[in-house]
Amino acid sequence: MPTLAAVVKDLQEQWDLLRAWLEELPDPASPEPSTLPGWSIGVLVAHLGRNMDAISALRPVAPDDGDPLTLAEYLATYAAADHGYFDGIARDFAASIADDPLEHLDRLADLAFAHIAELAGADGQSDTVVVARRGTIGLRDFLVSRLIELVVHGYDLAPTLPLPAPIDPTARTIVAEALIEVARQRSGYAIDVDDQAAWIAAATGRLDWPAAVARGAVRPSALSDGTPDLTASLPLL
Repeated sequence: MPTLAAVVKDLQEQWDLLRAWLEELPDPASPEPSTLPGWSIGVLVAHLGRNMDAISALRPVAPDDGDPLTLAEYLATYAAADHGYFDGIARDFAASIADDPLEHLDRLADLAFAHIAELAGADGQSDTVVVARRGTIGLRDFLVSRLIELVVHGYDLAPTLPLPAPIDPTARTIVAEALIEVARQRSGYAIDVDDQAAWIAAATGRLDWPAAVARGAVRPSALSDGTPDLTASLPLL
């Protein structure tokens, strides 16, 4: 797992790349459907701001708040969420920033990165435990969860424009490796990533397992083993 400083650096780089790509959208508040079922382009763009706002909401953990969740445990809370409720929040938030979505995203991102600097300490290496919206978690692991969101939704938005997907290669690697570690923990299989984009799509429910296998998303760690069937373990979040 990369250091906190490395995750922060790649979160910033992924955000900057995605933010520059958003400038090319004819209408970042567009009601046209995105590739994410039930979400418009405008709602998906606004959700990026909610993703950054979740960082600003972090608070250092109190001594009696219990053991922090691992990244795998934190991502598992997504499945138990009331998706209708959160879809409503996403749409309401999109409506609230529809006057100038990108200006609002800039403000939210600036606040988020300033808060990261406060939490990480003077040396940028204080992996403190924080209280997030879904439980307590280490700062580094929480920021990896935000990086997962930015990379996954970058791919969700990519078909909107005839441009390369707004995905930083190092961020993609961090996300792919984080998700394969979660898959190892949940499935018990010894597997490695071969095609990062295909694996991220499969791990997040954007690509079914037979198609992921056809694209060579993963390979067994031991060459003598066959590629396992991860259908029952996916999506991871």
